[in-house]
Amino acid sequence: MGIFAGVAVDLFSDGVMIGAGSTISLGLGLLLALGQVPADIPEGFATIATFKSKGVPRRTRLLLSLSFALPIFLGVTVGYWLVRGQPAIVKFGLLAFTAGILLTVAVEEIIPEAHKEGEARLAAVALVGGFALFTFISIYLG
Repeated sequence: MGIFAGVAVDLFSDGVMIGAGSTISLGLGLLLALGQVPADIPEGFATIATFKSKGVPRRTRLLLSLSFALPIFLGVTVGYWLVRGQPAIVKFGLLAFTAGILLTVAVEEIIPEAHKEGEARLAAVALVGGFALFTFISIYLG
């Protein structure tokens, strides 16, 4: 259940970011939502695979998979209503705070794990390229 709670917190923060972004512009909210899909699908598969390896019954795994939608919807709702009508600095501050937390987790946990077996130069290029692509898409969509 610790794994489930960790994933739920991550999905909730993703939802807060999407909800806050949608108060700035619907396009930004959509972009943030679409940007989370490629990140959340592998996370969901890894979580369910871990449950399977621990002997969690299939029906329970399916119910847990379906319940992952709840933290996202709750986060979107909280993020939207929390900053709706607030000054732009509050909205951008919440987005920056949420992005900072997610980036901290990536830097402290994922990157060292990826480099355990040696230096992966292509991985660093992919990380920087992903940020650059996200920025270019954001600028293009306005």
